[in-house]
Amino acid sequence: MLEEKQISLNSILDFVKEDLEFLDNRLLNEISPASRSLSTILQNVFQNGGKRLRPTLSFLFNKLINNSDTDKEKIFLVAEISELIHTASLVHDDIIDNSFVRRGQPTTNSTWNNAITVISGDFMFARAAINLGLIGINQITTIYAQVLEDLCDGEIWQAERKFNTELDYEFYLTKTFKKTASLFEAACKASSIICNASSKQVIAAAEYGRNLGMAFQIVDDILDYTEAPETLGKPALADLKEGHLTLPILICLENFKTLNEEKYNELINLINLVKENPDDSSEYLSKIKDLVLEADAINKSFDYAIKFTNNAKNVLDAFDNGEAKKILEDLLIFTTQRKS
Repeated sequence: MLEEKQISLNSILDFVKEDLEFLDNRLLNEISPASRSLSTILQNVFQNGGKRLRPTLSFLFNKLINNSDTDKEKIFLVAEISELIHTASLVHDDIIDNSFVRRGQPTTNSTWNNAITVISGDFMFARAAINLGLIGINQITTIYAQVLEDLCDGEIWQAERKFNTELDYEFYLTKTFKKTASLFEAACKASSIICNASSKQVIAAAEYGRNLGMAFQIVDDILDYTEAPETLGKPALADLKEGHLTLPILICLENFKTLNEEKYNELINLINLVKENPDDSSEYLSKIKDLVLEADAINKSFDYAIKFTNNAKNVLDAFDNGEAKKILEDLLIFTTQRKS
């Protein structure tokens, strides 16, 4: 079990502060496409930044394994690949979901037309591919190629099942792995390979990343129901408005289907009303949120997140104790505490 203590993101990021600053310099100053429009987009995207969790994972596992023979340039290339793929996927997601705000800032597609926005995402994927060539390790190329396939597969799965109230937990968990946890897993696994970790440690690193990624997305889906738009940096219940039925609503559906047929039918009707009236759905969304809270679906969703973080903590037994291991454990605690 994880300790009960308050963890700030800054306390985690500070441990790899120099690495992150060097990475930011690379992202902002060393990616220089010929197109002025594309350069502007990339500068805006990377300056607005994010938590930089995926590259942070690569840096943390580099410190955890602490092999003096590690090629540090390859660690930075892996960190850059993870951030490029993550950012590109967000740029494309904003077009698909018609989102105009992310992290409290205007999205790329709110300023530029969709054609230029799509190409900016494609450019980031292309730069990630160049980095994979520079690393020159076939196993890592295969890992990130699988991530790209997972991202596309997960996005299609999600798009095909909008407003589908018959979804089960297995679909949700598989989709969550493909869209989120796959890249977390890759960031940890690739770094451990570059550090010449043992096969047991490479497997443990991948397991840590996968479980952390699952927990992170579940908490993200919980926050959609519990936090104000100002905290989230995007409209509340945005996923549900787009037809994405995440874990809290799936738990709510199952609860009422078993225990209260009247409320189950009410919930189905409200979801259909959101589908039919996307631009005038605030009242229906508010009622759905009330039903989710009534069904205790938030706490039950949180139990899933805790299960994944405990799994991630357990696999760290493959590594020696030290400051890096403690920070990785703190990251699991932070994941269950975060509000945005």
